[in-house]
Amino acid sequence: MLLLLLFPASSRALPVPQEKEKTALGSLTSVGEVYVNDSPAPAEITIFSGDRVRVGENGSATFNMSGKGSLKLSPRSQALFAGKYEYTVELEAGAVVMNSISGPNGLTLRIGNDVLVPSTKEHLALASVDRAPDGSYLVTCSDGAIGVLNLLGTAGQFLQVGQAVSVAPNGELFPVMRQDMTPVSSAKSASAARKSRGSFTGWGYLGLAAGGAAGAAAALAHGGGKQSVSPAGP
Repeated sequence: MLLLLLFPASSRALPVPQEKEKTALGSLTSVGEVYVNDSPAPAEITIFSGDRVRVGENGSATFNMSGKGSLKLSPRSQALFAGKYEYTVELEAGAVVMNSISGPNGLTLRIGNDVLVPSTKEHLALASVDRAPDGSYLVTCSDGAIGVLNLLGTAGQFLQVGQAVSVAPNGELFPVMRQDMTPVSSAKSASAARKSRGSFTGWGYLGLAAGGAAGAAAALAHGGGKQSVSPAGP
């Protein structure tokens, strides 16, 4: 009793730190060598925020996010499903095909210091993304229109159907002309694209006020890839 009087705090259980609650993002269907958080994945599994998916040489996987879009992961690829406000998924290695519905509510993909955001001017945006070993990315728009935004939302580039851009490790964008898009490895394509600065004539350029890629997505809707967006005033 004396001990309880002297040290009353010790008689109460200390609160146990709780892990941040994870959010269910969507479902993953996989075939072959696919891992979720380094554990072999079943044919179908729910993906939560913070999960990392790795696809082996003989595997493939498709992530479906209800009402937002899908992401197909190719062999030898890896992605972190962050589920953040700024972006849904981050490509860490390999190649993916992103299929997102229009607008800021669609699935968004982080590539280095940039984020791919679909335009609301189109019903959907379809783009393929290849990450080269040197950390650069090759982004090709196959349908709709998609914006390649700086993570801070300060600048970006719109891609229309058939257009491609190489994103350097430092975030600098280099246009890829059609003659450059030969059937070579993604690593060679992305690296070669950075060595040749093409004209951005006919490409929608975005100059956006700082506020994050997610906040800039609304401005993308007004630009639609066809006009510039001026920086906001102070």
